[in-house]
This record gives sequence, structure tokens and C-alpha cells, in this order.
Amino acid sequence: MNADSVNKWLTLSANIGVVFGLMLLLIELDQNSDLVRTQIHQARSDASVSRMEGQADTEYLAPILNKIQLFGGFRNLSSTDELTPEELHRLRAFLQGRHTDYDNLFYQYQQGYLDEEYYQFTLSNAIRLFSPWWDKLGIFEDVRRPSFDAEI
Repeated sequence: MNADSVNKWLTLSANIGVVFGLMLLLIELDQNSDLVRTQIHQARSDASVSRMEGQADTEYLAPILNKIQLFGGFRNLSSTDELTPEELHRLRAFLQGRHTDYDNLFYQYQQGYLDEEYYQFTLSNAIRLFSPWWDKLGIFEDVRRPSFDAEI
């Protein structure tokens, strides 16, 4: 074999190696994307659990939520009539937190980071439940992102 022939075979081998390396890189990027989506889902789950534990642990919010439940739950907007001004203030702060969280999750859904099933069965139901409260209490109605406002 002459040097030109060896050079051609080495170039071909190098090109095949580059293509193989790029294929492996694409596989790794796909796996990394799946891992990041899983981590995002886990973070949402952890935040949800933390919120629930926080509600159970607080001496202020649990009695307010119990009172709301006694008078029809979150489906009855007039249950706020039974709250003291301080309780209403605390409920408003709680609902502001829900608004901010759901706006963030809706943004993630728009960007493709939330799957359709999670959105339809978790987020959209929560938005439907809380949106009348947000409107009644004037929570962020003047500063909502336009797409989230349209979703509400």
C-alpha cells in the first residue's frame, strides 16, 4: 500500500469515528433531556408535598381552610364572608402563592416542559378552582401575563 491509499483509509476511518461519536452524543443528549424533565417533575412534586406539609403544620392556614370547607369549600365564593379580616388577609396571601405557582407551571406547559396529562388533570383543574377566587380578591389581575390571563 502506498501512502496515499493509507491516508484515504485513515481519513475514512476518522470520518466514520466522527459520525459514530456524533450518534453517541445525540443519544446522550436525549438521555440528558429525559433526566432533566424527570428532575423538573420531581422538583414540582417536592414543592407540592412541601406545600401540603406546610399547610398541615401551620397554626394559621389550617383553621382558615377548615372554615372555608365548612361553608362550601373553594366552590363557594361567599365562604369568605365567614372570615375575619386577618383570616381573609392570610387566605389572600395563600391564593397569591397559588397564582404565582400555577402561572409558573402554565409557562412550563407552554414551553413543553409539562406533559399534556399533567396539565389537563392537575393544573387546569386547579386553575379552574382558584381563578374565581383570584378574580374576587383582585389577585394580580392588573399584572398577569397575558397568556396566563387568557387561560384563566
